[in-house]
Amino acid sequence: MLNSMKWLSGFLIVGTTLFSACKSSETRPADLISVGLHQSARLASDVVVRVDSIQDSRCPPTYNCLVAGSARVKLLLSTTTDSSTVRLALGVYDNLKRLDSTGVSLNNQTYKVILRDVNPYPGTGKPGQAQTATVQVTKL
Repeated sequence: MLNSMKWLSGFLIVGTTLFSACKSSETRPADLISVGLHQSARLASDVVVRVDSIQDSRCPPTYNCLVAGSARVKLLLSTTTDSSTVRLALGVYDNLKRLDSTGVSLNNQTYKVILRDVNPYPGTGKPGQAQTATVQVTKL
């Protein structure tokens, strides 16, 4: 009985130590990136994303707006030998088609580009806080 108690105690101590040593961190997909206005970032797919403009007319949460507004972003996507400009928008539809994603061809490779978010949301940021666009670029 005493030996089994020692064994169980040892097992629990080792198990607890190993469990607490595990890191739990939220990771982002390698194809998702947040980029500031007039900044560039390289994705794992070797596509460079540059944010050329952000226009945000979304209604702040404390207002009562007749129209929800939209966030529009102009991006330059490039590789070492090819580039393409895309314009995406959150909260905008054209004949019931969402304008937050598009397909892009670079170096004979097709990518799907999705505008995931624009931050800060109007009326929620700190004074002087820089705008960022969160973009996902997936190789198809």
